[in-house]
Amino acid sequence: MPLYRVETGGDLAHDEPQPYLWTLNFGPQHPATHTTLRLVLKLDGERVVDAMPDIGYLHSGFEKIAEHLDYNQYVVVTDRMNYVSPMANNVAWHLAVEKLLGIETPPRCQYLRVIVAELARISDHLLCVAAMGLDTGAFTYFMYAFNPRELINDIFEGLCGARFTNSYTRVGGLMNDASPKVIQMIREFLRQMPKAIGDMEALLNRNRIFIERTKGIGVLTRQEAINRGCSGPVARASGVARDLRKDEPYLCYR
Repeated sequence: MPLYRVETGGDLAHDEPQPYLWTLNFGPQHPATHTTLRLVLKLDGERVVDAMPDIGYLHSGFEKIAEHLDYNQYVVVTDRMNYVSPMANNVAWHLAVEKLLGIETPPRCQYLRVIVAELARISDHLLCVAAMGLDTGAFTYFMYAFNPRELINDIFEGLCGARFTNSYTRVGGLMNDASPKVIQMIREFLRQMPKAIGDMEALLNRNRIFIERTKGIGVLTRQEAINRGCSGPVARASGVARDLRKDEPYLCYR
C-alpha cells in the first residue's frame, strides 16, 4: 500500500490552508474494504479530507451479459450483484421485467417475495454492521451476527436448495412455494430475532473501543444526505424520512 506526500492542489474544500497532505491508496485488495473497491484518500494527519473512489475493479459487465440471456436466465447474474442479499436482487430484477410486460403476480407470490426480500435485508444489515465492528475492534459482535444469518440461510436453503446465489424468482412467480417446514423456520427465526438484536446492540453500545472509533466520525448531515442522493438506512440515520416501501409501495407493501 504506497504512501507518499503530495503538495496541495487547491481542489479540496478546506477551512484552513494545508502545507501538504498525504495520499493513500486504500485497496483494491485490503481486509477492510471487503470487496475490490479502491479509494484514493487524502489525509491531514489521521483526518480524511478527500476520497476519490475507483469502482472500475467492481465492474463485471452485467449489462453485456444480459444481451445474451432471457428474463429468467438473467436472474442467476443478479445473485452476483450483491452476494450478501441475492434474494433482494432476484425480486428487484423480476419486478422490473414484470412492470415492462404488464404482469401482476398473485398475492401469495407477492407476500413470499416481500418475506424473502426482508430476510435478505436483515442478513445484509447484519453483515454490514458486523464487518464494521470487525474493523473497529468489536470482534465479538461479528461472531454474534453470524448466528441469525445462518438461520436466514437455512430458510433460503429450504426454499430453493441454495444458501447463496438463490435464483429464486421467476417472471410472474417463484421457483417453488414455501413448504410448511419453511414457514415454521421463518416463525422460529422471528421468535429468536428480538433477543439476538438486544444482545448484539449491547455488544456495540457498551463497547468503549467501538464507540471511541466511530462517534463523531464521518458525520453526514440531513442536507448532505439529500444532496448526495443517499437512501435506505444511511438516509434515515441522517434524519431523512424516506422509505420506498412507504413512499412508493410495491408488491404487498401498503
